[in-house]
Amino acid sequence: MAIYNLFSKRQADAANSGISDVYQYDEIPQNLRVQVGQISTEAIGQYGSYAGSYTNIIEDNDVWHNIERIYLREKGLDRISHEDFSGARILAYMRKCATLDWLDFLELIAIGIEIMAGERYRYKRQTWQVSMQGQKAIDEINYRLLQAGVGYQLEGTRLIRVDSQYVHAEVVKPALSLLSGQGFEGPRQEFLEAHQHYRASEFRQAVAMAANAVESTFKSIFDQKGWTYQKGARISDLVKVAKANGLWPVYLDGSFDQLVATLQSGLPKIRDNDASHGQGSTPKNVPGYIAAYALHLAASKIVFIAEASKCMARSE
Repeated sequence: MAIYNLFSKRQADAANSGISDVYQYDEIPQNLRVQVGQISTEAIGQYGSYAGSYTNIIEDNDVWHNIERIYLREKGLDRISHEDFSGARILAYMRKCATLDWLDFLELIAIGIEIMAGERYRYKRQTWQVSMQGQKAIDEINYRLLQAGVGYQLEGTRLIRVDSQYVHAEVVKPALSLLSGQGFEGPRQEFLEAHQHYRASEFRQAVAMAANAVESTFKSIFDQKGWTYQKGARISDLVKVAKANGLWPVYLDGSFDQLVATLQSGLPKIRDNDASHGQGSTPKNVPGYIAAYALHLAASKIVFIAEASKCMARSE
């Protein structure tokens, strides 16, 4: 039997950065446990069947059976529960087990979903009454994780922590850390609300709130430094105030203007076109990938201007 490298093994040596995050990683809500169990049953199928009305001889769904077999071998366990079928034992255990154990099973279930969706299992899908296509099941599991604010996602059959993704680790979390300081309560709240809207699939609101967070970060810095700006100033006006007051060095060559220009483009354009203005007679749908881009763009800009402010303060 091949050795499987469980998620908990890969996480054992991962260092915890200690920076606050928009997701949590330590608790699996009970409703999420139930939802994943329901999705898994629809995508892998019934647990098994009894051979006859007057016998306890059973036929296990072999996908559920193999998921349990791998888990027991890797964990060095004989049994996890006392139900008749492997699938029933797995899902009963997942209702109450520790977070890392739940995550281990989730990744194994993703593999099981992929196997059951394969051509080789075409007839078994009928036997076990599979009612959900494999990729749709993975997509819904990822949606439920996102909705619950639990920071894990399935990339194919591989479970990853969201904060292990480069942009999240290097941009989003540092932005939250920078906004945790005194005087940044407004932009921090807006940035967190943008992520809350994103998790709820409210993508238009997420884009608008992300842009607001960038503007509020500028204004918070201006207030701390005593720089004046118009009450209703747009992002282009705020950039001019920052540049006029030397928030970034003036001695850099013209190529730096391109970096400055990104503060005026991209996110405000998305917000202006898709989110903040009236929809008109036809509702506008902002795709999730645009909202994700807007959040990452907002985070990178917040890091840039906050770090520029810190650097300026050190040189004063």
